Amino acid sequence: MSWWHRIRRIISGGGRESASFVAALLGVLVLAGAALGQGISRTSVAVSDGLTWLGDDQRGEVVQVNPVSGKPQTRLQISGPDSQLEIAQEDGRLIVLNRRTGEITVIDLATLLASGRRQAPPGATSKVLVANGLVFVVDRAAGTVHTADPLSLADIGQTWQAGQPLADAVVDERGVLWLVDHGGTLRSLDWSDDEERFQERSQRQVTGAGPRTVLVPHDQGVTLIGLDGGVVVRDGTGEDVDSSTARSDAEVIAAQTSPLGLVPASVPSSSVVVLVVGREVLRVDVGAMGCPNPGRPAVFRDKVYVPCKGSGKVIILDRSGQRGGDDVRTAGGSDPELVFDDGRLFVNVPGSATGVLVDADGGTRSLTIRSPEVPVKDPDRSPPPSVPPPPPPNPNEPTKPPRNPGLNNGPTTEVQPPPSTTAAPPSAGGTAPAAPAGVTVREKSRSASALVVTVSWSAAASTDPVVGYTVAGSGSFSGGSVSAQAAGTSTDLSVPCTGSTFCTSGRLDVTVRASTASTAGAAGMGSFTVTPPANTPPPNTPPPNTPPPNTPPPNTPPPTTTTTTPPPPPPPPSLPTAGAAVITSITGVRTVQTRTVKMAPPADWASHNGRCEVVNRTQGYSVGIACSATSAQIDLEEGSNSIVVRAYAASGAGQVDSAARSVIFTYDDCLPNKPTCIPRMAPAGAGTAPMGAGGLGLLACAFLLRIGVRRGEEDK
Repeated sequence: MSWWHRIRRIISGGGRESASFVAALLGVLVLAGAALGQGISRTSVAVSDGLTWLGDDQRGEVVQVNPVSGKPQTRLQISGPDSQLEIAQEDGRLIVLNRRTGEITVIDLATLLASGRRQAPPGATSKVLVANGLVFVVDRAAGTVHTADPLSLADIGQTWQAGQPLADAVVDERGVLWLVDHGGTLRSLDWSDDEERFQERSQRQVTGAGPRTVLVPHDQGVTLIGLDGGVVVRDGTGEDVDSSTARSDAEVIAAQTSPLGLVPASVPSSSVVVLVVGREVLRVDVGAMGCPNPGRPAVFRDKVYVPCKGSGKVIILDRSGQRGGDDVRTAGGSDPELVFDDGRLFVNVPGSATGVLVDADGGTRSLTIRSPEVPVKDPDRSPPPSVPPPPPPNPNEPTKPPRNPGLNNGPTTEVQPPPSTTAAPPSAGGTAPAAPAGVTVREKSRSASALVVTVSWSAAASTDPVVGYTVAGSGSFSGGSVSAQAAGTSTDLSVPCTGSTFCTSGRLDVTVRASTASTAGAAGMGSFTVTPPANTPPPNTPPPNTPPPNTPPPNTPPPTTTTTTPPPPPPPPSLPTAGAAVITSITGVRTVQTRTVKMAPPADWASHNGRCEVVNRTQGYSVGIACSATSAQIDLEEGSNSIVVRAYAASGAGQVDSAARSVIFTYDDCLPNKPTCIPRMAPAGAGTAPMGAGGLGLLACAFLLRIGVRRGEEDK
């Protein structure tokens, strides 16, 4: 149950407890309102872990930094060297786009493991947006928006299509998607969880907007800057503006987000920063300030920070376009980039050992970003397998009489155990198996839709019994990765061919890991380079009238051949296919905590001989079901919840999950005609907050005081 839900229950209970609680809460809300009123707004209230993720492009890593200690905590190897990483974080997940390759990776921050990957077009055409527990993958060149599950990055529902290329796409703090196409049409879209598609909220034609137009999102609505047509438009904000400015055909780099009254954008080729201040448009010559090549600007504490490419510094502007403070100097690495997190501004310099932290008061201090003392972790390492508890003892099982060596019941023979030919039982703490050797990959079959390869390996050396192997393949195909579980030393992987050129010229990288009952081992690795299918050779027909070689003479009995048949391999664990699409939809009202999970289990799931359950992976809830069930109910908590169907092996040797579906639950939707609802959004800044800085807190206080007065009147 969320903290806000608990507050509502206490308030609605009335009485002395409610009154005292409201009195204590007022001071907290005033302070919180003051803080939020001056800061950068967020889509929802979230508890911060106090740590920040920064990218290291030269090494293909993301680094978690502790701002208090100024030192790195964790390093994750996301991709190869010389990357171009862009990072987004929401609801316990880290989403990383490598713009150089187009690969998107999502990291579960609870385990620091990669939970999903997908391939997008490389270069500047792709954009990844995160809002309200969903991921939007934008292909500007194709004019499409894919909605993806935040855990697996698999597509959800219908793909939205503009019918022409998009100039830009952003999401405001309320989760509304805004897009402008090359023809100048500005649209706003809402995602419908029930229908799993976008619904259009608004559409307007902006004269002068074109291919170089950019959008800057706010708490609500956007500012459109179309310098190619000399147009500036503010839409969907409640304070809409239509203005004009000087035209320019140069590239424009806008802030990723900004408060309503101060919107910056850089024009690198002209050494100019454009500021939209209220209804006025200013052009600032930053070249005269020693910043001839301005990068993407950002607004922090009513100041505009502009990174200067090639100059090793960040300049600061005030609302009038004058210098707003001393330059922030950087050292080494490549060009500085600006990152917001937890009310702080970070100046990250990819490739450099240090960065700069800008505190709330504008003061700066150095951060250590790269340290060889912090080990690099592989997000694709296999987690320890989850071992189900042993079955309870059977009370009806007869008890064997104890053996009494003091009685002579005739001659006995004590049977000694045979010499151990397998590994010993798991030791305390578990010992990780060695990496399987001899990993080989060969093509098994090929069709227009899939390439099937057979992966083989040698048994892994382990002091504890190996319960199975996890085989994973990655490459530039649709989805980016495939995996399988195996009990023996070979298995097949099926790689999709549609949507990419992988099946004619791709490379498949394969890892094989052995698992014991308590831990997963190191990875054995192999690879397979796909070649175009060759023409089928004619059948090899032997010449006519040519007897086969080594034909015995007539009436000669064939030689006797003795064949030793090896014992059959152990049967694989009885588990259905992992990642199968079992859940078809999750229905229910967004503000209702219990939802209905609709299922259509495939044949191997419906006939599974073990037990199954519906699991809320985000919160740890589960509901037991028949494996052939088509409907079940599951409880949610506020925010995004990941739901799967989980099947357990009848032997207790493992488990698999179906493909995950994401669903959102919120306690309140603040609609018009709902006067008692407190919006969850913070004001964009002191200048735009109702009643000045801290407007949210004061409004909340007034609301709670009204409740208290009403309760007092009712008690009288």
